[in-house]
Amino acid sequence: MRNTGRFITMILILALLAPGALAQRTGFSASFGMASQRMDDLKYLQQYILDTYPVEGRITSSFPPFSTGSLNIIKEWYDHIHIGGGYSYSTTGGKSSYSDYSGSIYTEMDATSHRLGAFLSYSILGGEQLDLSLYGRVDANLTSVESESAINVLGIINRVYNKYRTISPSGSAGLELMYKFSGFSVGMVAGYLVDLPGNLTNTDSDNDLTDPNNRDRILTADWTGWHIEIKTLIWLNF
Repeated sequence: MRNTGRFITMILILALLAPGALAQRTGFSASFGMASQRMDDLKYLQQYILDTYPVEGRITSSFPPFSTGSLNIIKEWYDHIHIGGGYSYSTTGGKSSYSDYSGSIYTEMDATSHRLGAFLSYSILGGEQLDLSLYGRVDANLTSVESESAINVLGIINRVYNKYRTISPSGSAGLELMYKFSGFSVGMVAGYLVDLPGNLTNTDSDNDLTDPNNRDRILTADWTGWHIEIKTLIWLNF
């Protein structure tokens, strides 16, 4: 994790201090799309909680592909190299429930990833209007997981709420295809993120979230998966 932070800092410093002869333009990009994620431990925990229901409930959602996006500052080196950094996020969650005339039971788990990192992209096929680039990115990944279970019997409600956090390094690589206009570009980004998940810790008690069937194993949140986004890039000087 410390090495990841040093690498991110180095890339950002290089972007800000790039020599004027090489750094031609500075820009701002925003993207939004959908991402998948592995989340094996949280899916396992969701099934375990469901099995503890006194009645036969069902899983209505189990950490499906959901929203992702990013905001970045970009600096251009020559015409084919872009370097910069910024913020990215992803969200997903799971739901389980049971309901009848006497009451209901539900469990909701919401997971959010906040990532701060640096990237480098290299144009492998450029033209007057279209540009295809290969990119790589490293991030410090702050994950937040909120879990709430509630049982409602004849109007009497009992809730249990927990919040967990972890910090982990992650890296991604992929392709971006941009259509260039005067002063801005639009296009699509597709890639694969690899997360090195850290242990989830309760924000109130500082206790690790352990496997209910094996107290020696600590559960994690794994954001490894594919993502595809629509991207807009605006140059501030052109």
